[in-house]
Amino acid sequence: MNAGNPIKTPCEVKIYRPEHYEGLVKMYDAFRPKGEFQGMPPRNRATRIQWIDNLVAGGDNALAWLEDRVIGHVAIIPDFSKLDAEYLIFVSQDNRGMGVGKKLTSKILQRAGQLALTKIWLTVDAYNFRGIKLYKRFGFQFSQEHCSASERTMILSL
Repeated sequence: MNAGNPIKTPCEVKIYRPEHYEGLVKMYDAFRPKGEFQGMPPRNRATRIQWIDNLVAGGDNALAWLEDRVIGHVAIIPDFSKLDAEYLIFVSQDNRGMGVGKKLTSKILQRAGQLALTKIWLTVDAYNFRGIKLYKRFGFQFSQEHCSASERTMILSL
């Protein structure tokens, strides 16, 4: 394997549908580490189920599938009064660094455009260099507001 050219995961990205729910729950049940950044995904299963339910009820979601299992999840939670949305992404630990996040982000930004949103924002751990690189690739920029030593806000104008 060429270290400069990692093998990309041949995943398929689909907009979330209710019949995908069990696969999404299984991904988060197996997800490691839990609760590392802002308590997400929640460690407690009942709390995690409620969190998933809130994401699928209040947001637009897309899932990355490898064969018959979910390996990644991205969501935007729109605030139509502001024409913006919060962005969240999780990729299974074994599938990071293989293009899954790029595929998920591309799909959800297409959806944001369909919803006529004008801005997407996220909060990232200041030391999540892989995530920051992904977000910058799509045009997210650091905001000077809402930053601390451990986390930063990034914004993408659409």
